[in-house]
Amino acid sequence: MSKFLSSVLKLFSATLVGQVLGILVTPVLSRLYSPADFGLFQVFLSIISVIAVISCLSYESAIVLPEKNEDAANLVSLCLFLIGTTSIIVSVFFILFSEVIEQLFNAPALSQYIFLIPLGIICNSIAFVLSYWMTRREEYGTMAKANITSSFTSRSVSIGFGVYSPSPFGLIFGTIINDATIICILLKKTVSDLRFFRMISLKKVKELAIRYKKFPKYNIGSELASSLSIQVTPLLLAVFFSPVIVGYYAMSYLVIRLPSKVIGNSIATVFFQKASEEKNRTGSVKNIVKSVNARLISVGILPTILLIIIGPELFTFALGTRWENAGVYAQILAPVFFVAFISVPILSIFNVMEQQRISLWFNVWNLFYTVIVLIIAGTLNDPLLGFILLSCIGVLSWSWMNLYSLKLAGVPSRAVLFDIFRYLILGIGLCTPLIIAKYYSASSRSLIAVAVVVGIIYYLIIVYQDKQLQNGLLNLIKKFIP
Repeated sequence: MSKFLSSVLKLFSATLVGQVLGILVTPVLSRLYSPADFGLFQVFLSIISVIAVISCLSYESAIVLPEKNEDAANLVSLCLFLIGTTSIIVSVFFILFSEVIEQLFNAPALSQYIFLIPLGIICNSIAFVLSYWMTRREEYGTMAKANITSSFTSRSVSIGFGVYSPSPFGLIFGTIINDATIICILLKKTVSDLRFFRMISLKKVKELAIRYKKFPKYNIGSELASSLSIQVTPLLLAVFFSPVIVGYYAMSYLVIRLPSKVIGNSIATVFFQKASEEKNRTGSVKNIVKSVNARLISVGILPTILLIIIGPELFTFALGTRWENAGVYAQILAPVFFVAFISVPILSIFNVMEQQRISLWFNVWNLFYTVIVLIIAGTLNDPLLGFILLSCIGVLSWSWMNLYSLKLAGVPSRAVLFDIFRYLILGIGLCTPLIIAKYYSASSRSLIAVAVVVGIIYYLIIVYQDKQLQNGLLNLIKKFIP
């Protein structure tokens, strides 16, 4: 477990640097770009995300699984071929129907950026495939370097365009540069593994495509449904409301996902590889799943409480007064994001246990209720009602999925519920001064100051109680401080 934690902390440190940079830059971007700019950018990003997730037919998830690196290299080649094919088809489609798409999503300027969609899909998909190869090779240091560098370059590009001529192009091009930077860094490291790629053959690619046929059979539907359940929200908000509403949602989503991007993604990346290794070695993944889930609960519960208490004040203080509505949306959606935060990193258990069908039906259900709720909200012209319903149903849905995945791994539900209860009590107890200050209408600066103190105390307690985490953090610090 110490090696697992060390790998997580290595990725976490890089992701933390990138996200701290994001936190520092977001107030700048929020003042350079309008909610409408962010809204159009989010529509563009949602289109790319939905298509990119199926561009490899889910074969990228299988790269970690083969015992031989030569087989994994053949799977990488299969993925790259599928990405190229998908990009050609998408290019033709968007050229033919650009005006129809623009009208559908109520985004008059979207057609100006249609030509960037194939490029965005290629960069995003290839970066994803190479990340799986690096995960297999346990090159977490390289991935950490890629995360830091890409965060710096992409945000520099977005700020540069924002200062020169603010428009959605600056945000869109910054995202493409982010993925392109990751590709360059990971490719440089992949050169040392060329011996495995020299053994690629069409016959072997076909054999592996058949061997892992469950991934396109079940995973592609599951991943598409999962991506759509996330991306359909901004897309339907654009259809029923306006890019401004989409912009508010996009900003709330950007901020509220920070704990997931800082910690959850790092854990998920390492968890898949270690869980696969543990299952092959012992036949059980119970211990690693239980430990990961408990740590996710301890880390994620306090930001959720803080957003519920001071969401609007936090957004207004950090981003400017025109983003107060985004803070309200974050306040409403915080509970469902917490449950998703503790659930998503361990959902790869379904791939490890080859139970992809369960994940498929869960994601289909998520997509179904999201679409129904947003259609109701759009019909009633009430986005707040839509967010409230999404939060309530989402908490129930993700809670069930979390408990089911833990049961599949052999972890008792009672232990999980106890972890949630004790950290919830600790978080609420420490937030009592913040609740009192909010009740007496303290200024935004005072509320933020109290929240920072509460956060420091809470995480010091968490680290003090977790000896393995203490050792991991000390080893990490020693690498930076001689």
